[in-house]
Parts: sequence; C-alpha cells; structure tokens
Amino acid sequence: MKKNFAILVFAMMAMVASMSVVSCDKATSVSKGTTQGIYTVDRNFLRPENVDTFYTLKKAEIESFGLKDGDRAIVTLGYEIDNVVGAKNALWYIKSVDEILPVFSLTPAAEVDKAVYSSAIAGIGSMPLYGPYWMWRGYQNIYVGYYGNGEQGDFKMSPVGMSGDTICFELNSLIAAGDVPTKQLLTFDLRTVASMLSEEDATKLAALDSVCTKVTTNVEMISNGTTVIKSMALSGGKYKRTF
Repeated sequence: MKKNFAILVFAMMAMVASMSVVSCDKATSVSKGTTQGIYTVDRNFLRPENVDTFYTLKKAEIESFGLKDGDRAIVTLGYEIDNVVGAKNALWYIKSVDEILPVFSLTPAAEVDKAVYSSAIAGIGSMPLYGPYWMWRGYQNIYVGYYGNGEQGDFKMSPVGMSGDTICFELNSLIAAGDVPTKQLLTFDLRTVASMLSEEDATKLAALDSVCTKVTTNVEMISNGTTVIKSMALSGGKYKRTF
C-alpha cells in the first residue's frame, strides 16, 4: 500500500547533502576536505547552483569524469587549502560525479497527450541545500516524489499563459504503476517560453525584470484510506528574468 507523502519525503532526503570533512596536517599546514552540490560545467570551470562564483579545474580532469561543457551534475569536490596562503589559492579537484542531471525542454501544451500523460506525483519534497522549488539562470527546478516501478517517470511541462508577473505552467506526468518511492529533480529550460506564449503574453513577459512561476500538476493523496487525485499549484519566489 502506498504511504502518504510525509513518509516519502524521508526517502527523498538522501539525495544531496553537503559534506565537509576537514583535516589539518600540522607538518605541512594544509587543510583538506570535501563538499557536494550541483554544478554546471563551463569550459574548465565548475559553477555552483545559486552562487555567483566558480571553481577552476583542469579541462582534462573534467573530461576524465565524463563531463562536457554545459553539463549539470551533482559533484563531490575535494579541496586542499594552504593555511599560510589562505583559501584564495585553494586547490580544488573532483572526487566523484554522483549524478549527471538532465535538463528538459518545454513542450507546447497542444503537443501533450493528456490521456497518456495522466499520472500523478505524491508531492514535492525539500532537496537538501536547495529546497523544493527554485529558479536559477533560466532553469526551473522542482524536486518531486512519486510512487512507481522504480524507474524515473517521464514529465512534460508546458507554458499556459501569464498572470500578472507570474508565468503559469502545466506539468504532466507518465509514471509506470508501482509502490516504489522515487525522487527526481526536474529541471526545465525556460529560454523558449516566450515562443510558446500568445503574442500578448510574450510582450508582458518581455517587459518584466523579475518573474514568478506557478506550476499546476496532478497530486495523488490518500484520505481516509481512499486514493484521490487533485490538481495542485506549486509556487516559488520571484526571480530575476534571465531569459
């Protein structure tokens, strides 16, 4: 029997956790440690999510882990800091690439077969370090949980119009039946959104410096032992428009 979403959240919490294990070698006065997060590959740089900074690595090292320019991944970085020189000249290196994260394109609403993409998620959970819902550099992120056969579901997100300073989307899902709790970070590239809006809404969007987003999707709930599917709107904060 499927559990409620509060229980599913516990199963989702192991996705990403920041880890910093620091040791100090007294002989050489070097501090060492690791940190984990979401990074985007930009040539020989790794750019962390939600932070305007970057880490410089050797291009050959990045490529040796199967990463290429533009990839977005959960990466564990190691570092060595000379305690005399300070963190400014720290040596950064990749310890592991834990998961390469796909970025999905938007789909025009008219191209979504809702009779097929009719599944429901269990809800959204809080991804460690990032939360349940955020936008960064034109990417909309949603950390969803659902029950299926253990494989990741197929999701399509479509813009349906503007409401004030809010871009409204529909998220439709195709999830194989099952009772296995699954978590998935959905990332959608919003840079094509204007082309899928009406001319009037595209003009409204172009005039805004900052925007909000609202995503409506089907959510499966259990009430008094009965499974019901309801439409739920997921809303985040306001973000600078970069698309």
